[in-house]
Amino acid sequence: MGIRLVVVDDNPHLAWGGAIYPANATFERFVAALLDVPGTPVASITTVVPVRDADAPPGSLSPDPRIRVVQSAPFDGIAGYLRHLPSLSRANRPTLSRAIVGADLLWLKVPASNGALAGAIATRAGVPRFVWVAGSAADVAAGRFGGGRGVAGRAIGAGYDLVGRLVALGGRRLVVGADVVDGDGVVASLVEPEELRDPAARGWPPADPAAIRLAWAGRLAGGKGLEALLAAVDLDRGVTLDILGDGPDRERLRTIAAASGARERITWAGHLADRGAYLARLAAADVFVFPSPAEGFPKVVLDAFAVGLPVVATRAGGLADLADAGLIDPIARPDAASIRAALAGLRERDPAEVVGQRARGHAFAAAHTRPAEAARLVAHWRGWWPDLPWER
Repeated sequence: MGIRLVVVDDNPHLAWGGAIYPANATFERFVAALLDVPGTPVASITTVVPVRDADAPPGSLSPDPRIRVVQSAPFDGIAGYLRHLPSLSRANRPTLSRAIVGADLLWLKVPASNGALAGAIATRAGVPRFVWVAGSAADVAAGRFGGGRGVAGRAIGAGYDLVGRLVALGGRRLVVGADVVDGDGVVASLVEPEELRDPAARGWPPADPAAIRLAWAGRLAGGKGLEALLAAVDLDRGVTLDILGDGPDRERLRTIAAASGARERITWAGHLADRGAYLARLAAADVFVFPSPAEGFPKVVLDAFAVGLPVVATRAGGLADLADAGLIDPIARPDAASIRAALAGLRERDPAEVVGQRARGHAFAAAHTRPAEAARLVAHWRGWWPDLPWER
């Protein structure tokens, strides 16, 4: 038979031209890898996601056509969900019920506004659930807001995190990025085996060590440390920065950059939906820098490893394990001075050490490709629920 998998994900999606597009996530691309695991026991995948009409053609790719997309009611972040909680619950309850009741396994991605409702429906229907902890809402709020807003945001975020833990009771819980260095942890990797590039093909240090080309990739939003990165580039006239990605804070960040002395040394690549073009642009840099104060396990770091870049990043979330293993150069704090100090330390290190670190990062990416991680996740499920109809 094979299992019928239902995924409940709060990431916003957009409707355009009769198709659905994720607004800012690539999670579905990893989910689709489950259908390509050799001898896959997954017979079907249904995702339940909030969808609203787009105002312009989305820049992202639509989900794999083998995945059935069910639309739930849209909302504007945690605050928007809480403001309209009664009406959203009434609207989403029948949608979630129809999807979950006929499933063999529920995959619940948290933090999730619909998490408590989906978990309750699964409990009543006797459907086992798997909780995928992609990060901490409290940590994100702490990194994004300060002052009174920060206190309120952290309190709400902590509540969301608590709901995620409660929903996991009676099911299974996996924290993304935990135990990936020394154990059998899982990350939502998008790296394909054929995308791996031999780091020995590019030398270190760069031809002009005083002129380092930095790259950053991700969603242009608050709480990513981008303000500090722009300030660091402004102060260090020996570096250029290529920003890959798009998001709600694009214009605000571009205004900050335009008012600085670094405006001529910063390029804005936007969202590159074509993965080949994205990796080529990433590989053109000398160093990947990621100063986010709050993360789960950023997939972009795996992409940087795959193309052979040294990585300078904070110890947020799963990045702490990479720093402890000597795979990245840590940024002490998500501020401009710490970013500059980390980059200076990388420049001053023995070139042989940097070459060795890049080789270890490449080997790590090779061990955590998209197919490898999908197979690892399926192996977890088989061990946790051996009585499900795994054989197709």
